[in-house]
Amino acid sequence: MSELGQFLKTNREQQGVSLERLQELTKIQKRYLAAIEEGRHDALPGAFYARAFVKSYAEALGLNADEVLETYGSELPQPKQQTSDLPSRTERMKPNNVVKKKKKKSTILPVILVILFVIVVAAAIYLFAQGSGGNDSSGVSPENDPPIEMDSNDEAEKEDSDENIDNADKNDPSASVEQNEEVDKMDEDIEEEKDKTKEPELVSSENRRSVYDVSDFKELVVEVKLNGDSYLDVQDKSGTVIETFAGLEEGESVELDYSDRDYVKINIGNSTVVTVRLNGEVIEYPTGSVHQYLILDRNAQ
Repeated sequence: MSELGQFLKTNREQQGVSLERLQELTKIQKRYLAAIEEGRHDALPGAFYARAFVKSYAEALGLNADEVLETYGSELPQPKQQTSDLPSRTERMKPNNVVKKKKKKSTILPVILVILFVIVVAAAIYLFAQGSGGNDSSGVSPENDPPIEMDSNDEAEKEDSDENIDNADKNDPSASVEQNEEVDKMDEDIEEEKDKTKEPELVSSENRRSVYDVSDFKELVVEVKLNGDSYLDVQDKSGTVIETFAGLEEGESVELDYSDRDYVKINIGNSTVVTVRLNGEVIEYPTGSVHQYLILDRNAQ
């Protein structure tokens, strides 16, 4: 047993905390906690996980995690150094996302412009026709036109024709229904684009926990991209882990839809190598802490 493992185990037993209870507090599997106490660091998922697990273990017991790592950190395997040419947060923002949104918006704008153009041309033709008819000097003035008389049969036929036209419009409402459906679809597309370009409002940020208000979001599509070695999971409001990313390799990303949930908490072990997007927009980390929690809450106050 290593000095670090003996130190942690002694403090845990003095506080009367079992490995099962410690597992609930840290969300770390019991077998990993036992491996830390026994000094079997090769049983842990990786070098970064070893330091992150020890830090969570110490914090759960109320110990000063930084002092514990400073005193016993030499026993732990050292993580690989990150390259100094990592892209900045601005450079990591997804450019293709902006292009897609512009393309979607551009498909709506040309349609509106074409409709306006057709209306203007039709109005111009109508006004031109009206002006040409009024300036024709060869025509007969209205007051000199002979009166037109209609017999009773002609009036009856006209009334029947008007009635048939009205009935046809009432029995075939498909034209107006299709127009309404097109307008509704256009409104839905516009609302969807607005929803995707919105940014969540940061309500609070303390103790590595950043809470965002997403009450106005219809969709909660979370994309996580790993650029290095980090622990990742997603929890519900009770702290239960609903998603882990233990198998995610460096350079890979995963997209998950939490639109049916009112609350999700993203646990990020090493925020320097993890990029998180909400509905395609990058969420900037409010603090410089390595270990962070990003909380998306529809009921945030």
